[in-house]
Amino acid sequence: MAVATLLVAGGLYTAYWYSAAASLQEGIDRWVQDRRAAGWTVELGTPDITGFPMRLEVFSQTPRISGPRSLWRWVAPNIIASARPWSPREISVSAPGIHVVTLRAGDVWIELGEAEVDIVVGERQVGNVIGRFSGIRLRLPAGERFSAGSAVVRLRDSVAADPEINADASIPGTAPPDRGLGVALDSQEITLPEEWRPVLGRNVGKFALDAVIMGDIVPGGALKDALARWRNDGGTVEVSALALDWGVLGLRANGTFALDENLQPEGAMAADLRGMDATIERLLGAGVIDSRAAFAARLANRALTLTGGPARVPLTLQNQRLFVGPAPVLRIKPVNWN
Repeated sequence: MAVATLLVAGGLYTAYWYSAAASLQEGIDRWVQDRRAAGWTVELGTPDITGFPMRLEVFSQTPRISGPRSLWRWVAPNIIASARPWSPREISVSAPGIHVVTLRAGDVWIELGEAEVDIVVGERQVGNVIGRFSGIRLRLPAGERFSAGSAVVRLRDSVAADPEINADASIPGTAPPDRGLGVALDSQEITLPEEWRPVLGRNVGKFALDAVIMGDIVPGGALKDALARWRNDGGTVEVSALALDWGVLGLRANGTFALDENLQPEGAMAADLRGMDATIERLLGAGVIDSRAAFAARLANRALTLTGGPARVPLTLQNQRLFVGPAPVLRIKPVNWN
């Protein structure tokens, strides 16, 4: 009797697994058809579904995807996506190797030693995405090369605190809003391009950000037009925590950013700064700022520092100029969204 029961249970589970595999294949086919109807080009080959009995695994060999009007194109290495048959909305994706993203400016090459992404799919949309990457090498269209030891990236439809993203959120401030797209990044051991000749050195120990994008960025047309619509609808970026360790400079901040009438970033932050005097000396020595700006920045630093620790100062970005307190310190190059 026990053997018969096991055989029946095994047969039922086998039927369930194959039914789930068939549903998965139908879902992939439907997604491809919907994207193509929207003007995308999608080449996934013939996805191979394996993993019986404990997983559903989809193998796609070097997929190629292009957006509408070929504004961008993504050529990926082999990708494996998997889920448990009894929890198909929780998906794990593995995609190490070389990714090539083609934009108007040219090709961006991204080499990933490890690339693991966990996706939780809600009823109508993706609810949570977290990616863990290491051995990162990136080459921009003009040839500049970045590298990073590791990065954790998270997108979420809520703004709850994220224990995996350590952006040093100890700075007090206004509570974050309860809606929007949460974006978090924590990257370590970054090496900047040699061509940039960065004043504070090529090595950035840490860059971390925890923010919420308020307002919908609706795809369609040029990026510049989409950003203009987002700005006109009151779109902002609420930064609950920003951390930067770059040479002599250490920064912990929070604030709000938006786009001005020329689609240039503007905003205000409250920041804890470490190594401000040494940073000013570096900028002055490299000719990035003049002696007047250096004097104003030192004066603002002295006036706003109440203890011997890091200076807590207001930073403002407006009209492509960075202000430390009331003192204009640095002119920022305009962002070209074309």
